[in-house]
Amino acid sequence: MLLIGLALAGPVGAEPGQAQARIGYIYPAGAQQGASLEVTAGGRSLGGVKEVIVSGEGVKASYVLSVKNFKKTYGDYLRQMQKEIRIREAKKTRKGRRAAQKKKPEGEKIVPPDHPLFRELEHCTQQELAALLKRYYKESKQKNREIDELCLIKVTVDADAEPGMREVRLRTNGGISNPVRFFVGGKPECLEVEPNDKVAINPPLTTPFLINGQITAGDIDRFQFHAKAGQQLLIQGHARSVIPYIADAVPGWFQATLAIYDATGKELAYADDYRFSPDPVLFYEIPADAIYQLAIRDSIYRGREDFVYRISVGEDPFVTHIFPLGGSHGRRTEVALSGWNLPSRHAELDTQKDPRTFHELTIAHSNPIPYAVDELPEIFEAANNDTNKGATAISLPVIMNGRIERSGDKDIYQFDARAGDRVIAEVMARRLQSPLDSMLRLTDAAGHVITWNDDAEQLNLGMLTHHADSKLSARLPREGRYLIHLSDAQGRGGRAYGYRLRVSKPIPDFAVSATPSSISVRQGCSVPIAVHAVRKDGFDGEINLVLKDAPKGFKLSGATIPAGCDFVRMTLTAPMDVKNELFEIRLQARAKLVNRLVTRDVTPGEAMTQAFITHHIMPVEQIMVYVGGRGVAPELILSKSGRVSILRGGETTLRLKKTRLTGNLQLKLYQAPEGISLELKRSGNNALSVSLKADEEMKSGVAGNLMIEVFREQQTKNKKVRLMSMGVMPAVPFTVK
Repeated sequence: MLLIGLALAGPVGAEPGQAQARIGYIYPAGAQQGASLEVTAGGRSLGGVKEVIVSGEGVKASYVLSVKNFKKTYGDYLRQMQKEIRIREAKKTRKGRRAAQKKKPEGEKIVPPDHPLFRELEHCTQQELAALLKRYYKESKQKNREIDELCLIKVTVDADAEPGMREVRLRTNGGISNPVRFFVGGKPECLEVEPNDKVAINPPLTTPFLINGQITAGDIDRFQFHAKAGQQLLIQGHARSVIPYIADAVPGWFQATLAIYDATGKELAYADDYRFSPDPVLFYEIPADAIYQLAIRDSIYRGREDFVYRISVGEDPFVTHIFPLGGSHGRRTEVALSGWNLPSRHAELDTQKDPRTFHELTIAHSNPIPYAVDELPEIFEAANNDTNKGATAISLPVIMNGRIERSGDKDIYQFDARAGDRVIAEVMARRLQSPLDSMLRLTDAAGHVITWNDDAEQLNLGMLTHHADSKLSARLPREGRYLIHLSDAQGRGGRAYGYRLRVSKPIPDFAVSATPSSISVRQGCSVPIAVHAVRKDGFDGEINLVLKDAPKGFKLSGATIPAGCDFVRMTLTAPMDVKNELFEIRLQARAKLVNRLVTRDVTPGEAMTQAFITHHIMPVEQIMVYVGGRGVAPELILSKSGRVSILRGGETTLRLKKTRLTGNLQLKLYQAPEGISLELKRSGNNALSVSLKADEEMKSGVAGNLMIEVFREQQTKNKKVRLMSMGVMPAVPFTVK
């Protein structure tokens, strides 16, 4: 997993190479194994769909139709249907029949597209039509172009499809859309039926089952189900896990709440989250054979079509915590399991997986639990180590496996060090789904605080909403004994409050992610890819990126993150000899760590916005590239080194390779570093050159890549000149001297 994340909301600054098509939601957001159904994708620019792309195996999808301005078109049709039903009901009386005979014939009727919502309208009651009219017409006071267009998709799930998440993309005339989540499940599934905000109108469901629904503004969805005494039900709401981030909704996602009621309306159980996860989970033992009611809503009564949810109900296993939270690479590690409906209380971790990374443990279709695999020696905390006198003695490097077992508890570790030694202490707890909100203090033997830390910023945590793991780094002032104090910042504790504490000298490392994950490019042309580095334990070196098992003809330019930089834009150039084809590409990052070359896979991601301002990188499964038709690919002539040096206060001139469009091209810097400017120069025979300038105030040694966007001049009907973007040139690496 790498960096953080949203789903609707559009990209953080639209990049050249990204299609206009954006999916805001899919409803329903999943299906049972063996099912075949129609789902609706809401978004923008969803016309002209050519293909539906689904990741993984066992799920096939095809395009049916698209609808623009959905609310207006369908709202008018709903009003027409409501009127027809009212007249039909009135004709049952003598007065109504007379009125119908006197009525003048109306004009041409509105005929909607073949959408599932409208196939059975003639059989709807007035109440059901009123609910639909409210939802799709009266609530459209503020048009949201991000989800205003609909695309109908037919989905078929194989009976033996592996349960879990898939990613769905649409390929349109303009390229491929962002990915959205779609889930394959094993329970019988159903859709909500409106109006169900006051009374559950569905026939009682029998466990196990899974409900799909949408919450509109101020909406409450209610369902009734039959359960037997003694059943230990796990009721899981999936809302944020369906659409992780919504750009224009505070706090940035659908904050669902769940409640169970008995036949009299008495609330029996309620949840609005699970620990630090916004998605609610209820564990409830059924007291008596009866029909119960389940209700879901947004915690502050917001809602619209992209507030999509799935509710799973059954006697499913659920792991609340494990201990220890990981193991040593290659060594047999057994963990104790705690939770509901578990088939076993112990499990063995797969420690053969990559070290210094997190992996997932799943027991009998339970919720996945992350665990860590490391290469350092490991020990368990000793009893009664909550005082300086009883502190557990450790030798560096080491990983301690422990718990803050009760409120007010703390664990203390002591070690000897020399003056000038640099020590890193890092807690892994919240990242491994422990409720521990850690606090670290480093003191000398006399109790003087050297440094401390509560929360360390973690940029590679994806869905985590509360960053609570601590990390501190210190150069020790003198030879002697030092102590590390670990506690919960809120004074809490319990058997679930496990942790892994690494204490060592710096172990330099890095992780890299890349956005966007959906790229559209023409033959022979280039598109930018944003690359983000997370540097660990002081690693500050150069990171090089390469294509891993790339299809022939793809090429990276500017594929280096300079020393000391965390971010760079490079470019991917498509081959000339393919057309209208889809490819998956993978990237690797390489860097020298302590005189050895280390390779890390680059995590694909989508740039997303949370609640108008906070930006995240949400990890996804694949980078997909669609190579379209023929394009024009202007390019600068660079030296053999490929890097351009620009003097502070000076300029560097580069010539442009000739193209047939040289005469009507314009060039501009895209997302240029502050202090760098570009001037386009023309000479005889329409030859072009580019002058790159650096301000005198820029620091020597500043390095990175320049993105030069290419525009083609087009004359409109009224003879005005309009600039049409043709993408970017291959990245130009630069250094300020």
